[in-house]
Amino acid sequence: AKDNEPSFLEMVNLYFDQASGHVDIKPEVLELIKNCDTAIRMTIPLWRDDGSISYYRAYRAQHSHHKLPVKGGTRYAPNVDLAEVEALAFLMTLKCACVNLPFGGAKGGITVDPKALSQQEKERLTRRYALELGKKGFLSPAIDVPGPDMGTGEYEMAWMMDTYRQHHPTNLNGIACTTGKPLDIGGIPGRAESTGLGVFYALREFCRDKEYMDKIEMLTGLGDKGVVVQGYGNVGYWVSHFLQKEGAKILGVIEPTGAVYNENGIDADDLKQFLKKHNSLRGYPKAQVIENSEEVFKYPCDVIIPAAVERSIHGGNAGDFKCKIVAEGANGPTTPAGEKLLEEKGVLIIPDLLANAGGVTVSYFEYVKNLGHIKPGLLTKRWQGKRNRDLVEAVAKVKRKSLDEVNWKEVAEGAREIDLVYSGLEQIMSEAVEETVKTSKELGVNLRIAAFVNSIKRIEASTLKGTIGL
Repeated sequence: AKDNEPSFLEMVNLYFDQASGHVDIKPEVLELIKNCDTAIRMTIPLWRDDGSISYYRAYRAQHSHHKLPVKGGTRYAPNVDLAEVEALAFLMTLKCACVNLPFGGAKGGITVDPKALSQQEKERLTRRYALELGKKGFLSPAIDVPGPDMGTGEYEMAWMMDTYRQHHPTNLNGIACTTGKPLDIGGIPGRAESTGLGVFYALREFCRDKEYMDKIEMLTGLGDKGVVVQGYGNVGYWVSHFLQKEGAKILGVIEPTGAVYNENGIDADDLKQFLKKHNSLRGYPKAQVIENSEEVFKYPCDVIIPAAVERSIHGGNAGDFKCKIVAEGANGPTTPAGEKLLEEKGVLIIPDLLANAGGVTVSYFEYVKNLGHIKPGLLTKRWQGKRNRDLVEAVAKVKRKSLDEVNWKEVAEGAREIDLVYSGLEQIMSEAVEETVKTSKELGVNLRIAAFVNSIKRIEASTLKGTIGL
């Protein structure tokens, strides 16, 4: 059924056009915002371990230069093509604007199955990709800052950064040319879980909103809510981990090779360990294993979190959903036909533009840390701890309480770097949810169109009505 539906790029354009009807912006400026500024397609040779040479298609799209640098992931997958990269770059422009980050959108990738390469081959391919991007102005802390995506991680980001610095040894800020790096090489704590944590914060905000919960006939809060997660990689695992800590139940997990379901709940960490060890959910002893993973979408639950690939919820399966909320952890997981069916059932859809902006938000924190050449909170940590201690002592004097009962370690410790990352992410996600809800109510549109409207308005405002930066 989804073969007859729009492609990913067509979907993004379609939603953009719908949102355009709700803004007072000249059509030519909208066209300018919509179109991709610059895209590059290259062929990269790779010297294989056996002495042969393979060639791979590689891409990078810089969608909008209205704010610099542009920011977006690097995807290694067999189906990467220019249209997908351009669509993801467009989505990044809108996502950064939605949560008010000072970046334009970009995306890159190589058409390769990373599992088919050895570690040494992956390094050679990544370094050559970084070299070619740098030569063409597609890698630098001032212009274009890649991050990780499907098939890439902290190693690839470190190799790309190192390649850039080898060719620009005098650039003091060279370390900021990628984000998502290992902690010891300029990375930031919390980056691994950031996208999943962002989805968690967005979902939690809506579950606390009595008006929205009354609409879908649910109680406020996350406690005892049954969740099904599609895709148990980085995003799927971390959102499950945080939801479980908050009292929600992980009922089912869907992977391409099969799915598991247990109406009494599944331990998120235990399942992750099993998946890591066996590379499949088959044989998991603490839940029912279902061969046809799509079937789990039909099982009763409160929340479904698609955290896998785009267009996974479509006209062919959305009609069978029994959930009340869909929180989009992946990019573009719901097609227009799927969305229509879900809305007819009264399902609350928390759109990708808002829900999965956690990754790029924490990347922004890493970028700022690299440019500042200092850990967040380093200068104020001790001072904050001392201030907390003085405050407690003052209160204790007034109340004539014994200070022996106070847990001094907890009170007198200032915020750690990871505390600041979590707190900053929570602040940005909460503000973005509030703004999206406000626009949705004012215009009488769904949350996706509201998020698009806010993004378009913000881009137009930051370009002086399309006269600078675009």
